[in-house]
Amino acid sequence: MNSVTLDDVLTDANLLAAWSKVRGNAGSAGVDGETIEAFEENLMANLDTLRKEVRFETYRPRPLLRVMVEKQEGSGRLRALSIPAVRDRILQTAVAQVLTPVFEAEFEEISFAYRKGRSVDQAIARVERLRDQGYRWVVDADIRAYFDNIDHARLMREVKRLVKDPAILKLIHQWITSKVRDGKQLYRLKKGVPQGSPISPLLSNLYLDHLDDELLDENLRLVRFADDFVILCKSRKKAEDALELTTEVLAALKLEINERKTRIIDFNHGFRFLGVQFIRSLAFKTKYRGMVYDFPSRDESRDLPQDTATDEPEPTEMALAFARALTERQHQETDEEESKTAPQPSRVRPDTSVYGDTEPSTQTPPPKAPTAVERRPVSSHDPRLRTLYLLRHGCVLGKRSGRLVVYLDDRVIQEIPAIKVDQVMVFGNASITTPAMQFCLGENIPIVLLSGSGRYHGVIDSFDTDPVLLHRDQFSRATDPQFCLLVAREIIRGKLANSRLLLMRHARKRDLPELGASATRIKRHIDRLDSVTSLDELRGHEGSAAKIYFGALGKLLAPRWDFSGRNKRPPTDPVNAMLSYGYTLLFHNVYALLRARGLNPHVGCLHPMRAGHPALASDMTEEFRALIVDTVVLNLLLNRGGLSASDFTLPDAPGAPCLLNAAARRKFIRAMENKFNAAITHPGTGYKIDYRRCIETQIQLYAAVVRGREESYRAMVLR
Repeated sequence: MNSVTLDDVLTDANLLAAWSKVRGNAGSAGVDGETIEAFEENLMANLDTLRKEVRFETYRPRPLLRVMVEKQEGSGRLRALSIPAVRDRILQTAVAQVLTPVFEAEFEEISFAYRKGRSVDQAIARVERLRDQGYRWVVDADIRAYFDNIDHARLMREVKRLVKDPAILKLIHQWITSKVRDGKQLYRLKKGVPQGSPISPLLSNLYLDHLDDELLDENLRLVRFADDFVILCKSRKKAEDALELTTEVLAALKLEINERKTRIIDFNHGFRFLGVQFIRSLAFKTKYRGMVYDFPSRDESRDLPQDTATDEPEPTEMALAFARALTERQHQETDEEESKTAPQPSRVRPDTSVYGDTEPSTQTPPPKAPTAVERRPVSSHDPRLRTLYLLRHGCVLGKRSGRLVVYLDDRVIQEIPAIKVDQVMVFGNASITTPAMQFCLGENIPIVLLSGSGRYHGVIDSFDTDPVLLHRDQFSRATDPQFCLLVAREIIRGKLANSRLLLMRHARKRDLPELGASATRIKRHIDRLDSVTSLDELRGHEGSAAKIYFGALGKLLAPRWDFSGRNKRPPTDPVNAMLSYGYTLLFHNVYALLRARGLNPHVGCLHPMRAGHPALASDMTEEFRALIVDTVVLNLLLNRGGLSASDFTLPDAPGAPCLLNAAARRKFIRAMENKFNAAITHPGTGYKIDYRRCIETQIQLYAAVVRGREESYRAMVLR
């Protein structure tokens, strides 16, 4: 993935630079009592010994020395530091120096701590800019004991995505699992990163980069300084949603929001961030030293950018008195307002759909013991499934260092960190270079090849043999007709029920009783599913209900769309062109999530197994067709700002397809991505998650059924 190796760490130049940095910090001795001055007396020999220990794999870090220091001089508040021995500090610094450029390429612009050239002042300036742009509501967040709760396994997975040299990985693992000498006690770290170690700031930023990505993907305005961050929004509702998403993302990272220190506030009521008191358009700066940096030791704070460690002039006593009085009064008003408007515990927030006609529930669902499937979906694979779409004619996807680069006419038009791509979709005459293809295969990133109109050609994908036992169970289940019938019946039940729900919503919204009549006819097919005895009979009900469903959709659309029912291969009208395009995108999102969960996409229950056809991917798309694709198509055709007839190229000869033009394809993909990321309450788990996580939850359930850990598959049916 990159060229960083142990040889880069152990060069004379890098070790001497690391030594110079450690000596400049003038820190104290570690647990072995060796001082910087003692190490320097025989510097070159000591560095050479350190190098040989690492090369011959005899290196073992000394235990960390636990000490307590004041957070701020005279404050009386203490924090624990774990100080490495001088030799370990030098080696950690040498590794950090080599890895910093690699990690920095992945970090986001909104992260300001422990990064050269970034400062508190820059973070504060971003908050002020956003405030002036109308982002007046603030999620003032705090993570409970962040540095002590970083999960080692998750952290090492993130490091391994950037660093491939096993020797460097071994060193990092040794350091984060070091023993700690605390007085007479000696114990080993089981989680967290040691505050006071030179490598820890880099690792702590990497761990929270996932949080940065998730919040930025939702177009949220984030400002983060280590574990201290604020999210700025234009409404309280947006801030509440942002806090809910943050809580979910942190849970996936095995972290918790500190509820006592986290709140939603606005600039009128005031808040404090990075030693600055914000009230309305005022910002009173206080001293930074010792108040902001809860991570590096006093010695290591010298390595931070100079403008982050300087004392700022204090505001006048009159200004501070005004700020205190205003803040206290308005905090009291906020508490009173929130107590009046707080929702009752017995009410459940209703699911929200694109139509907004779902009725709220007034009863709390009965508690139930969570199963492995019912827990909030957590995966090392990002369920949001970042997709790189190559749409422009003649563009080329290449690879440079750790980034995927898109070229057009030998000009770079976009660079994407390679670790932030989960699948690549190549449309039409776009192409991909061999190095980029090899990288994607090595990182298990499928490359989907499609025509310019979205017709599937094939997929370039590595075949991971790790989940061989799951594959064995899949093949065994596929030979059991009764198992296949039960799963397929539930899948079709979900498909028909969700299709019926879509018709019923539009029947109420647009006062079209004929849609209600069609929904009733589909319900009759649903009621007959329990009596089917074969897959052919089941497919018969599916086909009859689909004909009713698409006929009803035609009644929703204006005559200019010329939609009389479903046709494909090729689609001959704009509606069918959009449906085919959307089903293709949905199919390959499902395919990638199946691969991420270790399932064989080609072995299903409903669709017959045949060469070159991912039957299970086709199975798992069925219950989501109406919820995702059909909903997006109707939105774009029925609502203002959607698509018009000019966005399509109509067939110019019998058998020719109807095609979306380039601008329409981009608009359609954006609408699909927005839908994939829309949050709903999953009916089976009760968790509010996005549609991609819903798909992944269903995949997890299917895998559990295949393994025999769950009794039956249950389709996701919205109410």
